[in-house]
Amino acid sequence: MRRVVFVADIFRKDFLGGGECNDDVLINHLIARGYQVQTKRCVEVNLDDLGQNNFFIIGNFISLSEEFKALLQKEDYIIYEHDHKYVKSRDPSKYRNFLAPPNEIINQAFYQNAIAVVVLSDICKQIMKKTLHIDNIYNIGCSLWSEQKLDFIATLNSQNKNEKFAIIESTNPIKNTFEAVEFCNKNSVQYGLIKYCAERELLTALSYYTGLVFFPKVLETFSRISAEAKMLNCKLLTKPKMLGFASEDIYRLSGNALISEIRKRVDSALKLFTSLIEGPNG
Repeated sequence: MRRVVFVADIFRKDFLGGGECNDDVLINHLIARGYQVQTKRCVEVNLDDLGQNNFFIIGNFISLSEEFKALLQKEDYIIYEHDHKYVKSRDPSKYRNFLAPPNEIINQAFYQNAIAVVVLSDICKQIMKKTLHIDNIYNIGCSLWSEQKLDFIATLNSQNKNEKFAIIESTNPIKNTFEAVEFCNKNSVQYGLIKYCAERELLTALSYYTGLVFFPKVLETFSRISAEAKMLNCKLLTKPKMLGFASEDIYRLSGNALISEIRKRVDSALKLFTSLIEGPNG
């Protein structure tokens, strides 16, 4: 098997973000399949990584140098897209009909020359296709969770609910905690704040709430927390046009029905990644 070099700005051990959780599930799957996987932060890659018949998977790549991006286009690589790095703003919702003007488009050749660009939702595929005019886009229609994490969520989704809606307390302005609080105050919605904590602790806390209030400021490529809320049988007060998750037909599901469909999609997604690595003759 070819060695896989997984390149990203940061990894799950550095920060517990949605993109990093996605990457971690994929990395662990590839290792379990017998691949030799080397993880490298974007600032750690060097020319010695090139020309070695490696297969590259590129996660978030804000800190990847322009020189390395150009050289990488002579290698075999796929981009696992988490946050719209093909537009300067990293948020296509800022543009009319989600279509960025030419002067706002970046990294076009990098996306164009990838073996594949893997996205998390249909809306992301459609936006990227019309923005970059490329056809190498694969939509997996979900975020990635481990079987163990989905099993854990399933143990929580029959929890008795309180009468409040949860708001995840975040200092990240794009998560827009302020607007969620303001909405609840204006509309007499009882709410409670869940402080930043470990992933399982957060899911456990959320499972006690009637619902989740979430008004992101940018188009979420999927919205892991929104899907987790629905898997926990929580209601969702949000802006569907700002969630990639809402562009998928599974958005209408909740509880065990949603968990079941997510399992199927994760399985299909992991098979897609291995088939892309192994190629048509793999």
